[in-house]
Amino acid sequence: MEQPVVGELKISGNKNIGDTELKAAMATVASSCRLIPKYCKVIRFGFLRHTRVLDRAELDRDMLRLRVLYWKRGWRAAQVTPVIEKAANGEVAIEIRVNEGPPTLVGTLDLGALDSLLSADDKRRLIAVRVGEPLDLIRLDSIAERIATQLDSRGYGDVTLNPVAVVDTNSPRAAVTLEVNKLYQTVIDSVRVEGTERYDPRLVANTMGVKKGVRYSRERLIESQRALYAAGFFRRAVVRVDSGGIDSLKRLVAIVEELPPRSFRVTGGVSTVDFVQFDARFVNANFRNNASRLSLQATIGNLLAPQLVGRGPFQNVLKNTQDNGSPQYLEPTLQLNADLRRRWLSDYRNQTGISLFGFRRSSPGVFVETGGGAAASFTRNVTPYVPVTLQYRMELTNTSAADTYFCVNFGVCDQTSLDVLQSTQRLAPIALSANTDRRDDPIGPTRGYSWRSELEYAAAWTGSQFGYARFEVEGAKYFHGSDKLTIAVHGRAGIVRGFGGTSSARTLNGAAVILPRKRFYAGGARSVRGYGENQLGPRVLVIPRSIFQPTQAGFDSLLANPGLRDGRLPCDPSVALRDCQTDTLTAPVVNGRRTSQFEDGDFIAKPLGGEALVEASIEARYHFWGPLTAALFLDAGSVGAEFRGTATVFTPGIGIRYLSPVGPIRVDLGYNPRSREQLSVITELQPRDASWGAPRTSGLYEIASTRAFNPATGTGFGGIFNRLTLHLSIGEAF
Repeated sequence: MEQPVVGELKISGNKNIGDTELKAAMATVASSCRLIPKYCKVIRFGFLRHTRVLDRAELDRDMLRLRVLYWKRGWRAAQVTPVIEKAANGEVAIEIRVNEGPPTLVGTLDLGALDSLLSADDKRRLIAVRVGEPLDLIRLDSIAERIATQLDSRGYGDVTLNPVAVVDTNSPRAAVTLEVNKLYQTVIDSVRVEGTERYDPRLVANTMGVKKGVRYSRERLIESQRALYAAGFFRRAVVRVDSGGIDSLKRLVAIVEELPPRSFRVTGGVSTVDFVQFDARFVNANFRNNASRLSLQATIGNLLAPQLVGRGPFQNVLKNTQDNGSPQYLEPTLQLNADLRRRWLSDYRNQTGISLFGFRRSSPGVFVETGGGAAASFTRNVTPYVPVTLQYRMELTNTSAADTYFCVNFGVCDQTSLDVLQSTQRLAPIALSANTDRRDDPIGPTRGYSWRSELEYAAAWTGSQFGYARFEVEGAKYFHGSDKLTIAVHGRAGIVRGFGGTSSARTLNGAAVILPRKRFYAGGARSVRGYGENQLGPRVLVIPRSIFQPTQAGFDSLLANPGLRDGRLPCDPSVALRDCQTDTLTAPVVNGRRTSQFEDGDFIAKPLGGEALVEASIEARYHFWGPLTAALFLDAGSVGAEFRGTATVFTPGIGIRYLSPVGPIRVDLGYNPRSREQLSVITELQPRDASWGAPRTSGLYEIASTRAFNPATGTGFGGIFNRLTLHLSIGEAF
């Protein structure tokens, strides 16, 4: 006899256990769609549907499984009955009717020996069951495990807990007792290492961070194994307790499989912007046979740039720049690093490191930056999951750049100030950082939390020409709503303040300079998603040279290139550059036409960064089918000179994630509610007449009028769509 197809499976009458948990306990499931949920019921192609048939013997066993689940949860008199109805198409619909009945309650709770070992706070935190609640054996097992973990961290390495419930059938109430076994302190008696060939066994034992007389716990056992992997010496490492001996004295055995101490790797690639690139890396994991780890890395790019620029798929990176044809932007870029780290043999929780670095990097037509320096660090694991690092770093940097770079990134455009920024700069901060990661899954977390914080300080006594203090903190928390729903909360805040460094400190108009990389930026795929990358906060508008062409009068007026801009006239030729009205709405009318025909698309918004930042996000992630997860989020943030007085923006949005072999491929659509902003306008066009007294350099000119800028214009649905910002990336936002 052919088995019928299960078209539908539903549960009714259940109030205290949800459908998801009950169905998870069953082997019988309903047929489902393979690709697009629910649509296979309309589009009836066999390959779209995962067909499930009814096995009546298995359904009977499912009823037993459900009764056992209810019994464990405290409803010992619960009854479940299957009702099968056959549809016209031959499929069957199964309804599981539940009669939960009265629960068995906890009458008394006896902690026994735990009563004196646990504080009142421990009891409230660890014992999540109270007298009068249903007798949930699954919850009691979880409580016993949590208490055992707590006692293990205190040195009771062998302790076990067994919850025992005696039910009075006349009540029905249960007397619950947490029986405690093997409640004694445990210590490490010896450490033996097996499998070493190149490394001294004493080195391995010291790397584990355990020695004779140290308190033993299962947590410490896991820590020692983690330390062996973190050292980078071993392909495989297993730490276990040797059998035999006295129970309270533990003999540890570490079984290791060594990695080759030296490795060398060369990789290469081709990019349409960076041309040919190579990366070489050498690692000696046992430098000078004292457990030091030496890493040497060299990355070189821009190879064959003069021959490839503008040819075939390779971009002409010098197009529309002031230095079109300049060879300095096509010279090779370089990044060199030498890093030496060593764990203290006396205490594996401590690690010291020194590094040397040098670089030459460039952005065509924008800047060429060369420099180098050194850093020294000390790291200590204050807890197994919280490393704290103190680092001192000194670097010398020289930036050769077009005036646009400094004007846009520093907001400084007068020649005196530019001379300061274009000279060799010395940056020497001290940084203190800490972090932890207790997420259950680094790719798609559903529980746990993570956080990081960093305090950075540079002043005269640290040897820095740029004085500043910078603090940043970031964290995320994940709440497991159900098997399909996760609520994620994220926050980030930071502040930076500049002050004088050395006697030759970098100051402008009496105020300290804060480098762009030390400022705060917001907006983007991992920030406030209603904005583009770094577009939330202070900005300046730049008019690219490619939009305009010279006139017979030089650059006294701005004339659009007809081939690029359909002959629009952004500014009337009779209007001097300094008086050009960039805002079309406020431009005067001359001879029947507006003297400005600028459009928002003529401008490029450049972020300036802020000195204070606050971000907050909440996101609901619902795994609705197979590899697909839907998300609903609300991001908020503000960037400015101060925490107060800076408007906070809220950007809601939706998204979808596809779990691929390389991680979640994420598509987010954020809504930007902000209206027009009045922004300053910078142009690279050069005034012909120096007597105009331009407030900017000869390479830049700030137009007197500001621009009411908002590229998201329009009304109706068109206006709504223009306010949407699309982000495509790999990995969750946080």
